[in-house]
Amino acid sequence: MKGFGYFINPVKRRPVLIVILGIFMFLYCYIEYSFIMPIVFGLSVLKTGNIFDSVIHLIQIVLNYIPNINPAIFVYILLGIVAASLIAGLLLSGSLNVLNSALVNSDKEKGAFAKGIQKHYLKVSRITFLSIIYLILFTIFIVVVSVPAIVITSAAITEKPELMSVAYVLDFITVLILFFCIMFFKIYIFFWYPAAINYDKQPFARGKRAADNSFWRILLKFLWYDILIFVFQMGLFYINNILSRNESVVAEFTGIVVLLFLNWIFKTVILISIISYVFSKFLSYWNRSRTVEN
Repeated sequence: MKGFGYFINPVKRRPVLIVILGIFMFLYCYIEYSFIMPIVFGLSVLKTGNIFDSVIHLIQIVLNYIPNINPAIFVYILLGIVAASLIAGLLLSGSLNVLNSALVNSDKEKGAFAKGIQKHYLKVSRITFLSIIYLILFTIFIVVVSVPAIVITSAAITEKPELMSVAYVLDFITVLILFFCIMFFKIYIFFWYPAAINYDKQPFARGKRAADNSFWRILLKFLWYDILIFVFQMGLFYINNILSRNESVVAEFTGIVVLLFLNWIFKTVILISIISYVFSKFLSYWNRSRTVEN
């Protein structure tokens, strides 16, 4: 299964996938259109063009706000993560089981979605909960690691040009470290799910073993998907910036069609393709392993 086949083949075998994951992705795209895009365009980077000052300013706001946070907020956040994990577990356990059955055999399995919920719900919910917690901690790590490079680069651009050579070296090292950290984190989290769907014991270790077997090839595939998503997202931001200057009904309708519905279609295809690719690589590895053992 190559290229676009990672989307076509599982959907052709199990058309319900595009319905289930399409609903999930529509909700995400609606949130992105209604809340995330307005926030992004409200940032000063879009007005001043100085991304480093904007990031530093944002970090300062967060650091100044943290000491004043009511401890009860952390309880609400934890409850929110639990609720999100339980809801996501309901969707993922069923839809991933449907996808897995499409890749394992071509015969349509009746009640695959319900069976997935019955068999994998608690396991997938727990993995999702841990993934969200790890993502929060990982984001904090990224911010901490990035601060020195951001501060020095900002100073070199605005006040001390003699630091520019140091800033280049530090930026390169920081970007390189963050790139591999993000890729390792993302790949291992993604491969955790097919391992959980197919095995009850040691799902993370099994997923990591499958990912490590062809890690660099998987990394390049993920990088390709990331570039594709990034280019598309930048195109959306550019279109949104143009349409926001025009307050006509036509511009508003065009914004809804392009920024919401095309975004929804594109990201549904990408989501199914990525998940299908991950499951295919995992199943291929463990099928070969069982063949060798036998």
